Amino acid sequence: MRSHGSTTWHWDASLSSRIALIICKVLVKPVFSYWPSSDRGLEQMKYLDMWADKLPTPKNLMVEPFLLGGVPCEKITHPRSATGALAGASILYFHGGGFVFCGLATHRALCGLLAAKSGVPVISVRYRQLPEGSIGTSVTDAMSAYTALLESAEDPDKIVVAGDSAGGYLAMKVAEISALRGITRPAAVIGYSPLLNVDLENHDPDYMKRDAYLPMRKVVELKSRWLGGDVIEGEQSPVNADSAAVPPAFLVAAEYELLRPDVEVMTEKLVAARRPVETHIWTGQIHAFPVLGTLVREGRTIVSLTVDFIERTLAASKSGPAQPIDVSSV
Repeated sequence: MRSHGSTTWHWDASLSSRIALIICKVLVKPVFSYWPSSDRGLEQMKYLDMWADKLPTPKNLMVEPFLLGGVPCEKITHPRSATGALAGASILYFHGGGFVFCGLATHRALCGLLAAKSGVPVISVRYRQLPEGSIGTSVTDAMSAYTALLESAEDPDKIVVAGDSAGGYLAMKVAEISALRGITRPAAVIGYSPLLNVDLENHDPDYMKRDAYLPMRKVVELKSRWLGGDVIEGEQSPVNADSAAVPPAFLVAAEYELLRPDVEVMTEKLVAARRPVETHIWTGQIHAFPVLGTLVREGRTIVSLTVDFIERTLAASKSGPAQPIDVSSV
């Protein structure tokens, strides 16, 4: 591993991660490339979450379905309660899936791991996706859940918003819109391979071809549907938002994935604006690899680093700026 300012590069990839990379290149990417983007095709992708919902619930966790601001969610808690700076905190998690598929079940393992490591409740949000609504609809649901949590959380000043891929987009939008509306902002934002720019076609096409399973052609095909319908409050792409609106940020990307360029751009912007940011880029991984949770060593490491970052950030909110973590000790 090697640190460059706010960015840490990780060069060690486990065997399980490399196997996942090969499977995605050989099987998943070709399927995604040719899957129809019609309403019927998008509806069929939702069976992934239905299948995942049949898997056993992670051990030693309580999963409680409920409505938050009218949005279906589930609250995942671990018997161990957080102490110190983490006491009273909560994590609002937005799953990824390109605003098309995935849901509470596909991300239950990751949310459970976050709950177990942190000792704080993790609330996973089932926001509307295509073809039910465009990105604007997803943002509306995300804000409805967040504003409702402000009224019900144990400590509204200790709400952390998090998400992977499309969910990372929503986490960033919640932070931005909270600032625009003048309401309590999240204490921190966590983005695992976050979608920060909807104009991905502007990046180097040769680099974009190297993503292990996200086909650029399909992303461009979906863009018009992402942006159709409801207006998106604030900036269309979070990377263009005012850096002052971004709370302390923890960002993760794989070395070769579509979303890494904008993770680096966002990191540079936050550093220039003197905003706290910690970024990790990992070789030999697939897009949003922390979602694999305990299946890969790197997923467990990233969750540990995430919890450490949240704890330091919450402690710093009382005593001053957060200090960089020595990742070699994790």
